[in-house]
Amino acid sequence: MQIKSSSSFSCILSVGSLSVSLLLISLSSLYAEEPTHPPKQLFPHSLQSFSTGKQSKDKPIFSPTKNSYAVVNASALNLRSGPSTNNPVIKVLLEGTHILSLSSPKQFWLKVRIPHDIKGWVARKYIKFYRPRPLLDFTGKIDSMPFTSTLEASIIHYMKEMYDQKRLKPPDKLSIVVQDMTTGALVVSIRPRQSVKSASTIKVPILHAYMIQRFRGNIKDPLRYKKHIEEMIRYSSNSSTNAIIKLLGGPDNIQQLLDETKIYNELRMTEAIPEDGRTYQNKISAADLNQIFVRIWSHRVIGSEFGLQKNRTASKEMLRLLELPGHSWLIDRIKARTCFSSNKSVKIWDKTGFVKGVNGNGGIVEIDSPHGRKAYSIAMFMERDDFHTINGDASQWSERMSLHMRRISEMTYAFISNRYESYNKCGRSLLIRYAKLALSAHLLQASL
Repeated sequence: MQIKSSSSFSCILSVGSLSVSLLLISLSSLYAEEPTHPPKQLFPHSLQSFSTGKQSKDKPIFSPTKNSYAVVNASALNLRSGPSTNNPVIKVLLEGTHILSLSSPKQFWLKVRIPHDIKGWVARKYIKFYRPRPLLDFTGKIDSMPFTSTLEASIIHYMKEMYDQKRLKPPDKLSIVVQDMTTGALVVSIRPRQSVKSASTIKVPILHAYMIQRFRGNIKDPLRYKKHIEEMIRYSSNSSTNAIIKLLGGPDNIQQLLDETKIYNELRMTEAIPEDGRTYQNKISAADLNQIFVRIWSHRVIGSEFGLQKNRTASKEMLRLLELPGHSWLIDRIKARTCFSSNKSVKIWDKTGFVKGVNGNGGIVEIDSPHGRKAYSIAMFMERDDFHTINGDASQWSERMSLHMRRISEMTYAFISNRYESYNKCGRSLLIRYAKLALSAHLLQASL
């Protein structure tokens, strides 16, 4: 989907104001200080296969019961086997953990349930009740709108505003794919097949090729290359990357290996990493980068040629590598410096990439929800195809692009949190603002 320009929005909200007000009334507050009714069961962390063609309907529907939503608001809270400090601790719940209360909110001790149907007791004063609200009612209207979800609409209008305000230049283009790992629904797909300079994000497909050869038995002493593999992903080491490229027989052999997987469409592995790190010939798309993260998460990364156990082992090893902390100056554009960066219940597995003219980041984000842990993949690039037009220090251009990528990541986090009825304020105002603009623009266009 292309990001399209449109006329000024200055008079949009005056068109069909009653319809807009009725449709957007739930946007004034996503959460209220009162209990509500969560679903009958907690859905487990999902790693099953799914179809990537499934489209978003904005929000899964849960069946209500008498239970109430709550979230831990202490740094740590003991879940006990009974309503007293004399009872043993079953588990320590971190701040931000979602729970379902099974008893009256007026009691000093509350009986609660957490995922995997574990029940226990917590002190009432350390939890916060809340009521999730629908973000926006696009259900039934998606087919007639030029986007697949509220989030995609919000991102499109965010980008438009940045161009209008000259905070982004027209040559700076966004490519992004976001996929809900639980349902498999694509919730954002903007220029998904645009071929862009891959920079260091190419190191994830290189790792993929290495895993295929390792589990085929073509790498006789994997321990010998363990340090190179870790440094390639953890520290984005170019010398270690080139050692692995050489081990795998060079760029052409890696391309052939990856073509055989039928996962990638735009990926082009053309060159090893030059000594100065300025690699411009290797290419990838947001859809390609997203797809490898989906395969890793669903434990089918090396394909049907191998059994379930080998796929699981390879996937877990790749996740371990993608989770390792790197250099302090290797700052991601998905969680770091966002409004949810301090939330310890949010986990991330990712790989960044930067070279003059492209700033990329792809990964998996896992959040806590009343229905268990939920995850989504996100792959995004900001690219200026003709990087020679970037004036001054390329790192300054990259930092400006990073700022916009982080705002988009915050909106994505808010959308997925709302989708699974999690308590969250980060990114909410941005998402609401641009969702309003999207709906208003659609109503205006429909009235013309």
